Order: sequence, then structure tokens, then C-alpha cells
Amino acid sequence: MVVPVMLLWWVKDRRQMKLYGFQSQDNWRLYALLLACMLPLVIAAAQLPDFLAVYPKAIKDAGLTRSDSITNFLLFELTYALDFFSIEFFFRGFLILAFVKYAGMGAIVPAACFYCCIHFGKPMPEAISSFFGGLLLGIISYHTKSIWGGLFIHLGIALLMEVAAFMTRHF
Repeated sequence: MVVPVMLLWWVKDRRQMKLYGFQSQDNWRLYALLLACMLPLVIAAAQLPDFLAVYPKAIKDAGLTRSDSITNFLLFELTYALDFFSIEFFFRGFLILAFVKYAGMGAIVPAACFYCCIHFGKPMPEAISSFFGGLLLGIISYHTKSIWGGLFIHLGIALLMEVAAFMTRHF
């Protein structure tokens, strides 16, 4: 998915803008505050059976157990984290920043709907909240012309959920 989007940018937009969403950022305190606001929700969600049926992904998707080495867990989490880069690049970088010249802020709602769809099959509260999270991250991307803040928040929530679910299961 990343390669075709980069080719499209190279052909159509490279003279007009940096690669979709690759502007530098200086709003890190705001992003840290937003992530901190999510911490109680993540901890609460990590107690629910629906979430524990899905998280931590290292156990559910990779089949890792407590007896596996920490290296295996860290490798899984690294590859899991890399997936969020492509998600943010596509949804907030390409679907919003590439289409903003045609639809303005109107590019945000369809991107948030599409983003919500990739959360189907996850716990219902996560799927529903992903629409609102997609709106918020889309607005941030629209105003900052960057995916980095959204990546920080999205990745932070995902890794916090991994840790919280692991701790709920094992401690």
C-alpha cells in the first residue's frame, strides 16, 4: 500500500508538498497530553473480557507465551508498531492530505469511516471509538500537515493496550 501511494505522490504532488504527512512536528506536549488522557480508558478496557480476547496481540496473534524470550516479544511489538506507520501514512497522510485540495476538511469524514471499517472484528467499543479517533487524528493531520502526532498517539494507545492487557492476564 505504501509503495503505490509514494509513486502517486512522485507523479502528481512532489512539487507541491512534502510526502503526504512528512512535515516536521513541534506539538509533542499536546500529543503527550492526549495520550495521557487515553491511559485510564486503556487500563479500563484491558479489564474487559472482549478486549482480553484480542489483546495482547503478541499472545493472540503470534502465539507467544510467558516462557518465550523477551526478545521474541520485543520483535513482535516492533513489527506491530511498524504496521501503525503504514496505517497513519495511508489514512492521515494520503486519504486526508492528498485529497484536501479537492474536498477540504470534507476529506476527514470518509477517511474516518474507512478507518473505522478496518476495526471491525475488534471489540465493539474499539470499533466505535475508532471513528471518533479517526476524526480527531484526521483533524490534527489536516491542521499540522503531518502524520507524526497521530502516529505517536495511535502507537502509544496500541502499545499501552498491549502492556495493560499483558499485565491484566499475568499479574
